[in-house]
Amino acid sequence: MVGKNQPWKVDTILEHQMEATSIESTESGVTTGLRPWKGQSNWRHQHHLKNVHGILNIFGWGLLLPIGAIVARNFSKFPLKCDDWYQLHTLCQTSGYIVGAVGWGTGIWLGNSSRQYTLKAHRILGIIVFTLATLQMLAMWLQAKKEDECGKWWEICYNVLGYVVIVLSIANIFEGIGNIRSHAAENWRWVYMAMLIVLALIAVALEIYRWIKSKNQQQMPFDDNDIDASQQI
Repeated sequence: MVGKNQPWKVDTILEHQMEATSIESTESGVTTGLRPWKGQSNWRHQHHLKNVHGILNIFGWGLLLPIGAIVARNFSKFPLKCDDWYQLHTLCQTSGYIVGAVGWGTGIWLGNSSRQYTLKAHRILGIIVFTLATLQMLAMWLQAKKEDECGKWWEICYNVLGYVVIVLSIANIFEGIGNIRSHAAENWRWVYMAMLIVLALIAVALEIYRWIKSKNQQQMPFDDNDIDASQQI
């Protein structure tokens, strides 16, 4: 009797485990309404894609785009001059856009593949970020000459659009991390916060250096005049 009932008990235990997994997946917005046995494989696949989605968005929108902005602001002419700054800026922006677009597309697929997917704010912000980033990429490749009046306005719009994309991207990344219903959410949050802190420290250090160098350049003409006056005397 014990031997005959043993397989039934094992099947019952596994069935309960699958039902629990299905319920947990439904609460996290991942279940697609499949049977428990197929649902577990599908849940694992979608869980893997969610991790890929998060990594690509953090690396593309949340890391490469801010680095590109730092390069453009501090290495073009002042305070640090780099002859290849524009190529480096273009590389960061283009790579960030491509990686972020793949992550965005993965998120759209995840949303469309689940009837329980209700992350509306995260989805809407993602669409806005992708749209604005696409406009910025077009503006970068179709830039006007700076000597023209149109070129000056283009540069202002391009810079403003870039900073808006970065701010919205960071906000949406934290929105996505907040939707993770597991202990892994804290790990994701602290890792990305550490990245942002490093970028912020670098940006602040470069701004301080910019301010110091600007102050020194403003004082230099007065020092030269004093030297010339002393020589004439």
